[in-house]
Amino acid sequence: MPFASEDQHLLDTVVAIVAAYLLALPVGWEREAKSAARVGLRTLPLVSVGSCAYLLIARYLYERGIFDADGQARSLRAMMTGIGFIGGGAILKRAAHVEGVGGMTTAASVWTMGALGASIAHGYYTFAVVLSLTSLVVVDVTGRLTTGRRGQSERPGAPAGGDAE
Repeated sequence: MPFASEDQHLLDTVVAIVAAYLLALPVGWEREAKSAARVGLRTLPLVSVGSCAYLLIARYLYERGIFDADGQARSLRAMMTGIGFIGGGAILKRAAHVEGVGGMTTAASVWTMGALGASIAHGYYTFAVVLSLTSLVVVDVTGRLTTGRRGQSERPGAPAGGDAE
């Protein structure tokens, strides 16, 4: 196997990783401000960057003939499962402090940021931008509408962002 310095994908890798980071930041910012689980500016970009990196590796292995298409699909499935485990941690952490189940929005954000990173790894930058903007609208704008409709008095101890959804 050739030494890593001969990597022909350096620019592609750097652009993809930076894009995965930057597109996850708005949702991370919103979750940092409103999530009691404290999953935000560090975790969500790391999930996006990590999923992008794993799938870039799978793509590069496919291009070298080491993986077949099935190997790429297995990598995506395994990554999705692993990210679900991280999201489960956000739910459990939140649920330990509040009656009922909480942290669902944050867990869904974690999983969605994995999809964002995966889309960038496969070159779907437009898809990733739309996913980032849609996610931000869901967690921020829709969260405000939900909180305004329910009111804080119904949910004692719930954060202002409506993270119990």
